[in-house]
Amino acid sequence: MFQNKIAYWAEQKGIKYSYLAKKCGVSNQTLSRWVNNKTQPDLKQAFILARALGIKVDELGELEI
Repeated sequence: MFQNKIAYWAEQKGIKYSYLAKKCGVSNQTLSRWVNNKTQPDLKQAFILARALGIKVDELGELEI
């Protein structure tokens, strides 16, 4: 699932959620909602998130768009 990919890549890259939220231009609460599968980023946010994680957007998994 999508949220597991955020957690997985953040852990693999040693990136803290607070840093990731800042790089994505979202609040810690928004990032938490993504990680906990309460919401998903839109397509633009997904590309920003992937860039912040240093991965390709398709490595985040399937997005419901």
